[in-house]
Amino acid sequence: MKRFFWLIALTTIIISCETEPEYFTVSGKIKNANGEKLYLIELQSKNIVLLDSVILNDEGTFSFKGQTDIPKFYALRTNANNYVTLIINPFEQIVLKAKSINLANISIIEGSPDSQNILTLRSHLDKSVQQLDSMGIYYQSLIGTSEINKVKDSLQLRSQKIISEHTEFTKNFIKENSHSLASLMALYQQIAPRRYILNPKDHMEYFTLVDSTLMQKYPESDAVKTLHTQFLEIKRQQNNEAQVNNIVGIGEIAPEIYLPNPEGDSIALSSLRGKYVLLDFWASWCRPCRIENPNLVKSYKKYHKKGFEIFQVSLDKNNESWVNAIENDNLSWVHVSDLKYWNCAPAKIYQVQSIPASFLLDKKGRIIAKNLRGDVLEAKLSELFD
Repeated sequence: MKRFFWLIALTTIIISCETEPEYFTVSGKIKNANGEKLYLIELQSKNIVLLDSVILNDEGTFSFKGQTDIPKFYALRTNANNYVTLIINPFEQIVLKAKSINLANISIIEGSPDSQNILTLRSHLDKSVQQLDSMGIYYQSLIGTSEINKVKDSLQLRSQKIISEHTEFTKNFIKENSHSLASLMALYQQIAPRRYILNPKDHMEYFTLVDSTLMQKYPESDAVKTLHTQFLEIKRQQNNEAQVNNIVGIGEIAPEIYLPNPEGDSIALSSLRGKYVLLDFWASWCRPCRIENPNLVKSYKKYHKKGFEIFQVSLDKNNESWVNAIENDNLSWVHVSDLKYWNCAPAKIYQVQSIPASFLLDKKGRIIAKNLRGDVLEAKLSELFD
């Protein structure tokens, strides 16, 4: 008898295992979408993979299925601008409901906590962006009127508050969901084009938390490996920046430069101690540098007699081009160059990656500011001399 009951139990287990779904499903109903083509795609780091598609009928019902062994990013979309992002785990049975073909308005995602997290992120971001857009439109409507000065400061404070509140929401979301791929999306939310809510410089602890947690839990995930690669690059850049700051950071004594001028006489940067000095890296072939030169001429004329000097290091490789640019732009200050182009020795010491690049030095040769141009340089010099 005991053997009989054991066989029944074993048979039940086998049957239940056989009926366990070996795939995930994404199904649902989208109202007012008759004739629209709906796609299920997998979102990979460097590619998108079309998995299936269906033309919606009068009822708007759809059903997709697929297989995955780890959580991955997917999307339902009709076109590149109309989509909803999903995080699908193995065997999940996901149900979506929408009142229109606008997939941004999906209000219900059942059977996928990670996907619901994405929906929460998106709706919260949309709310913040809409508030900022409304204030922007209101501000634009007041341009040219006397009211603009009355509301300008209050609108700025309000926008800063909205961004600050959204930043805190994002940080708390990551703390609560660091184990989910949704936290990866939270890291890269943008409140405006190329304006991220979080950035590695100010919020490195959150990048570290997401990277370490997800790498431990999903080391085979394409999205997680991509994040880890980016994270290591961020760390490398920060380490390089720290090393640079130890040499040419604010408050550091500017490293010595000793190069020849156009006449062949070598001049040392340190020979200008006792004056405020703008150390400027430029070249005759650099259009932004040439555009900035008139601003330097203006500042030099205004503050030179008060103790302001300019020490310009050229990244030219042709002496004639260098000298002609000096004459044509009326640059009447100290000029030096080794004529080695990007192999310019001082440029390497000062870690100059692009030009124009400048360092403002105090009377003792300490770096007090970097890359001041135009009105910003004028304001700083006014602060120092006026």
